[in-house]
Amino acid sequence: MINRLFRNRFKYRRNEKILQKRNGVALIMALTSLMFMVYIASEVTKDSAVEFIVNSKEMTRLKAYYAARNSMQIALLRVKLFQQASQLPLPEAYASQLDLIWKFPFAWPLPIASDLNSVDKETMENVTKESLMDATYTHSIEDEGSKIDLNDLASPSKTLREVTQKQILNIFEQKINSDDEFRNKYQNENFEDLVGRIYDWMSDSNTAVQGGDKRQAFSQLGQGYPPNRGFRTLEELRLVPGMNEDFYQLLAQRVTIYGMKAINPNSASKEVLLSLDPGMGEEAVAEAIARREDPDKGGPFKGKGDECLKDFKSFVESKGARLAPEFDKIPMICDKVFNFKITATGIYGSGAFALQKNIVAYVVDITKAAAQVKTFLDKEKQEENPQSPAPNPNPSPSPTPGPASSAPKQEPLPKGAPRVIYWTEY
Repeated sequence: MINRLFRNRFKYRRNEKILQKRNGVALIMALTSLMFMVYIASEVTKDSAVEFIVNSKEMTRLKAYYAARNSMQIALLRVKLFQQASQLPLPEAYASQLDLIWKFPFAWPLPIASDLNSVDKETMENVTKESLMDATYTHSIEDEGSKIDLNDLASPSKTLREVTQKQILNIFEQKINSDDEFRNKYQNENFEDLVGRIYDWMSDSNTAVQGGDKRQAFSQLGQGYPPNRGFRTLEELRLVPGMNEDFYQLLAQRVTIYGMKAINPNSASKEVLLSLDPGMGEEAVAEAIARREDPDKGGPFKGKGDECLKDFKSFVESKGARLAPEFDKIPMICDKVFNFKITATGIYGSGAFALQKNIVAYVVDITKAAAQVKTFLDKEKQEENPQSPAPNPNPSPSPTPGPASSAPKQEPLPKGAPRVIYWTEY
């Protein structure tokens, strides 16, 4: 009996020790499992937060991008409307206001002027709220054709080549005469060599303008230079040997690679007009700009071809300009602008979380530019062979104009959006 009692008591104590050991293992396993669960939960939370931030940034980028695309489409529509309106037989008082179609600034949401009445303000606010576009965008349309076309240095027209070279040299000459710091730094610079290397970039010949193999000057750029083609972007001008940042910034405001093959005195900037001739004074240019913007002072310069040049020349000479005889060779056109630079910007978000996308496009009327070059080539052929018959700009016989067809017939515009020859996004 006693032995059995001891055995049972010993058995109970042994089982109690085993249970105590097992309880310790369970606690450790529970803590370990809890730690793993906390770790997994934290990692999942971190990954989810990263995914959310990445996806929200991507969504912001897409909204900003498509806001810029929408702004670009509206800008192209404005250019198309301007092209169509320019072909209408409008009175001169209305025709002079057509430039506002593309010059007028545009932004979304529509800016609310302070002088609007409460009803108009409420209407514009309601339109903005009902719109599905929750981003903001703006665009600007600039005249690109009234600058000096850099690619004309290698034009098939001798007139365009010579005039363009002289205009670019005038830019540097006037800068030296008007800027003491620039003169002290670059008065010994040979700008004719720099212009020659710009031509060598585009020339088909391996012989440089100044003589020798032109490839030696471009050897530091590696194989494929010079490319023997026209400039495709204005930034390529930085690669020309001898071109530094001062020269580039000076030219970038005055030159383009999408010109109209002529200078439009009705839209050219002050810097471009000054570069036409060393004797073109600032006072004469200021008077010309004031006239073209004020109908009471004469309004825009008028005329086709040489008539446009004569009108502009006679006016600036009456205001004190002393022009060289070579000024008569400068091609001028007083027609409407047909080459544009469009910069569209889309913004989504606000503050530090805002994202901006930009799109730049160039609209060029290649048909008119080619017709302008052909005009110079025909004129040069006529000067070389005075006895040859003058080219007829209208080879096909035109019907006798009646009362309803007294205005000259214009070629119809091509269907679709304006022709974009360069598009970049950043």
